[in-house]
Amino acid sequence: MPWWALLYIALILISLPFGLTVIRRLEQDILHPVGGLLSSLISASFVISYYYPTLLPYQGNHVLIMFAFVLGWDGYSYLRLKERLPELLEQQAASESDSDPSLVAGVLLVLPAYAWGALVCMRAMG
Repeated sequence: MPWWALLYIALILISLPFGLTVIRRLEQDILHPVGGLLSSLISASFVISYYYPTLLPYQGNHVLIMFAFVLGWDGYSYLRLKERLPELLEQQAASESDSDPSLVAGVLLVLPAYAWGALVCMRAMG
């Protein structure tokens, strides 16, 4: 596995506590942090499985279900965060913009995990 892939996995795991804390504050329940944790761990496992297919031998339809969960959960979380983050930061709703730099950066950070997930799905189905 290349060093930059290891750094990417480390970034996912290091940012996980911050993300879970924000989700917990926003939603005030346990379901949302658990979903975020599961999504992050599955995303990291896709990266590992891509480089070490014998370590995590994803095969069959369950890989597509896992990938769909990651995409669906992250999309749902993105929409909830975009809607509720100004409340958490005590900002006015008028200051919201569609191109909020932190949200755009968050989407750009997860795109490589989606690419690795798609590659693992193609390998599992092929």
